[in-house]
Amino acid sequence: MKIVMLNAATLPVYRDELARLLVEANSQGASAGFPHVMEQKQAEDSFHDLRPALSQNEVLLWIARDEQGVVGTVQLDLAGKTELSHQAEISTLLVCSRARRRGVGRKLMRVLENTAQDLRCTVLSSDMQSGSEAEAFYRSQGYRCIECRHDTSGYSRKKEVVYYKQLSLFSPASYPHF
Repeated sequence: MKIVMLNAATLPVYRDELARLLVEANSQGASAGFPHVMEQKQAEDSFHDLRPALSQNEVLLWIARDEQGVVGTVQLDLAGKTELSHQAEISTLLVCSRARRRGVGRKLMRVLENTAQDLRCTVLSSDMQSGSEAEAFYRSQGYRCIECRHDTSGYSRKKEVVYYKQLSLFSPASYPHF
């Protein structure tokens, strides 16, 4: 399996596969913030709409690929990060059903967290539906629940929870060598 960062130019190459992954996740109730029933075209449009943010480096997007194609994706939203705020948001962590429990999500998160540290992000957060499989995954990755709120997207009656993780102030590359 290979983890690859996409940009605005390379996103169209994988848009169809990413859209299928999003449609599958939504059909299984695994993706908060999107309508439960999503058509392929809708999903393609949601990824196409990321191109301006990708070109401005406001969003970073990775995919995990195996010999059969895209098996996972995750995004790091840096739009809220400023000189004074070192917080970024994780969004759209998806792993296709055939690749679950094979470490795909963990590997995607490791790359995302290392990149966030290199960009001097000190806090990562992600919101998800309360009671979802994602909660157990995030807890296993060292994230802590800080908030429970009602979903305001209109797509769900479930509560949302927010998980966060405090990252080290120093990235492994910046540690002093003696």
